[in-house]
Amino acid sequence: MQREEQEIQRMDGFEHQAPSFFICPISLQVMKDPVTISTGMTFDRESIQKWLFSYKKVICPVTKQPLSDFRLTPNSNLLRLIQSWHLQHASSSTTKFVEPEPNNHDALMKVLVEEIKQPHLQVKSLRKIKSLIQENRGDSSRITCIRDDSLFSLVVSLVVKTELPGVPQITGNDTPEIINEAVSSLCLLRPSDETLKMVSQNENGLLIESLCLIITQYLSNLQIRIQAALLLKSIFEVVDGIYKEGLRVEFFESITEILKDQISKHGSLTVLAILMEVLSYGKNKEKAIEGGLIPILIELLAEDNERHVCEMMLAVLEKLCQKAEGRAAFLAHPAGIAVVSSKILKVSYVGDDKSISLLSSVLRCRGEVAQEFMEVGGVTKICLVIESGCNLKTKEKAREILGFHLKTWNKTPCFPSLFKA
Repeated sequence: MQREEQEIQRMDGFEHQAPSFFICPISLQVMKDPVTISTGMTFDRESIQKWLFSYKKVICPVTKQPLSDFRLTPNSNLLRLIQSWHLQHASSSTTKFVEPEPNNHDALMKVLVEEIKQPHLQVKSLRKIKSLIQENRGDSSRITCIRDDSLFSLVVSLVVKTELPGVPQITGNDTPEIINEAVSSLCLLRPSDETLKMVSQNENGLLIESLCLIITQYLSNLQIRIQAALLLKSIFEVVDGIYKEGLRVEFFESITEILKDQISKHGSLTVLAILMEVLSYGKNKEKAIEGGLIPILIELLAEDNERHVCEMMLAVLEKLCQKAEGRAAFLAHPAGIAVVSSKILKVSYVGDDKSISLLSSVLRCRGEVAQEFMEVGGVTKICLVIESGCNLKTKEKAREILGFHLKTWNKTPCFPSLFKA
């Protein structure tokens, strides 16, 4: 009789005991998204995130061990067990389980997209989206929403609608949480070029302006500045030229600082790629020169020997030296001529072409540097280029340089006799 009563209670939902290891030690509820921390303990994601990031705790809630690693590792095996248990008791009125199956990523993503539209859930939803994408390593065959244009547009709206500060020197801790999460989420999404262009050009390029402001203002938050730069790089590759013209001197000063710090190689390459995209538009060359870019590039070029990086720096310098202000800034640096000359025949054919084009524009206009060019070995390098396997266009530029000051160099004993005639 007692057994029958227990069975009736179970069927009516009055008794429904979950295994103890399904229970989160913090919330004391069955876990919906179990994750394991560095101490080996497992918690529900929402609960442990509050413990670590809202309450700023640095110890394990159970073992009290100090934490040096705050990564949350999904416990997929436990999640499957919990889901199986829920399905077995689905008929009970006290048991409800609405989370999608772990391999139904798109269904879960649709739920999260709806949550983003609710202000109090935006940060939490963005974090879940990032986690889902990162767990699947950005595999668009498993998570089709990565290429969802509507999701990209929705997250962009969070960036452009957030009021950004108008004062410089904002500290990293003051960066709005929603901006941090939205920008880092955008870096993981892969919209079509058409959508990226359309969204970026909306409202007279408001997204571009917002990202530039993030780079300019949040000087203590290098991560978000580099992420904003990554987005701008992709944007500048697809938008019309008019949207590349309105950049401010402060923007060039800020990306020059990213280059100067050399903390992130990825960040440096991103900045150089942006410069390659925008310098040909509007007054951007003048603004970059005013922002102090040339001396920084010369100093970095002197220390770097990586082919791709050197090619990009030489290409940017060559563009800047097309302007009189650029040539003046280049010659004002005591190592400018020597550094560029040293890269000839050491980087690549592309590097040779950019170096010689740069030197041609400088030497054509400033005869007083002819002697310095000879002393640093530049003339010898030019002669070697003419005799090398470089392309004809590069050789022609080298011959032009020789012609600029041939009478002066011809009188020096170190000038190659082959070219004196």
